[in-house]
Amino acid sequence: MRFLSVLPPRRIFRSGRRAANARRRRVRPALMVGLIGGTLGVALIMLGLPATLFGRVPPVTGIVQASPEQVAVVDGETLLVHEMVVRLQGIAAPARGSQCQGVDGGTRDCGAASAEALARLVRGRDVRCQLNGRDSEGLAQGLCEASGTELNRAQVSQGWARARGTSVSFAPEEASARDAARGLWRSGAF
Repeated sequence: MRFLSVLPPRRIFRSGRRAANARRRRVRPALMVGLIGGTLGVALIMLGLPATLFGRVPPVTGIVQASPEQVAVVDGETLLVHEMVVRLQGIAAPARGSQCQGVDGGTRDCGAASAEALARLVRGRDVRCQLNGRDSEGLAQGLCEASGTELNRAQVSQGWARARGTSVSFAPEEASARDAARGLWRSGAF
């Protein structure tokens, strides 16, 4: 007497198609868990990122100040003051790497010269900045001083930056620097 089995015959080796289907069935749940976890992770990261990445830039006001060891010059118009990047409001300095003609006829990095001029103004001095919002790049901007010297005005009047049209105008200082051929005006860099 033979018994009929309801189950298909057992095979020791599965065919390629069945093995692939079995692997897919095991991978699909793991893939779904990974996708859901990844999506949740990205959502959590996005919620923790600064609002500036999503267009919700809060206004920046107030005062930031730092001792000399907490101040660094980024370029001729930007300072790092106590871990906050502050752009000097109302001025535009050449970028580092910008080449201009020197007094001797050779070329030099006028952006580095502007940054060095700003470094001389802040070296060994406490810096205080009155913040007045953000610039077009989202950086805090303000009017800064170092031991009573207005840094924004000094950069323009010494010829290391140009006056930029904002609510604060340093046009008279720029005209004076240009007429006296100070700083980068000496070489015709501007």
